[in-house]
Amino acid sequence: MSNFLRDLKAPGDKDFPEGRHIDLGTIDILRDRELGVPRYNEFRRLFHMSPAKSFIDLTGGDAKLAAELEEVYEGDLEAVDLLVGSLGEPLPKGFGFSDTAFRVFILMATRRIKSDRFLAGDGWCPEVYTREGIEWVQNNTMKDVLCRHFPELAAPLHNVKNAFAPWTKLGQTAAYAGPETNKAKV
Repeated sequence: MSNFLRDLKAPGDKDFPEGRHIDLGTIDILRDRELGVPRYNEFRRLFHMSPAKSFIDLTGGDAKLAAELEEVYEGDLEAVDLLVGSLGEPLPKGFGFSDTAFRVFILMATRRIKSDRFLAGDGWCPEVYTREGIEWVQNNTMKDVLCRHFPELAAPLHNVKNAFAPWTKLGQTAAYAGPETNKAKV
């Protein structure tokens, strides 16, 4: 698993002129524990999903990651935190996040849309948005929005049909040979 969440740096201020190191991964785990968020396997059971039977099962066969998790959690699979388990499980082909995280996302996205009066109620009308506003929303893509507000993105987005898909690499990013965070594990 990537450690990028554990190595963030906050900009300097009057109290910490050199900036501060932030371990966001640990902060998220501590907050989940304080709020009583169920652990990974229990969460999957509550969602009527099969719990992981072993650390190797959780990681989709990644023996190195399974061994690391087993060591950190002292062999207690039921103690694995939801965030850690969700980041440790393999990504379904073509997905940007795990199956467990996707189940939560799809439920919440649907509820959010259904409860938004502007999208699901009587608010989606010319009287609220104006005819021009409705046409603006219907005739623009996320790529259009990004390029309008950040013209420097026109080149990386030139051949991209979906702004949410990986973009063309330019400049220093084209030379990057490290691990990709958006590649699906098979």
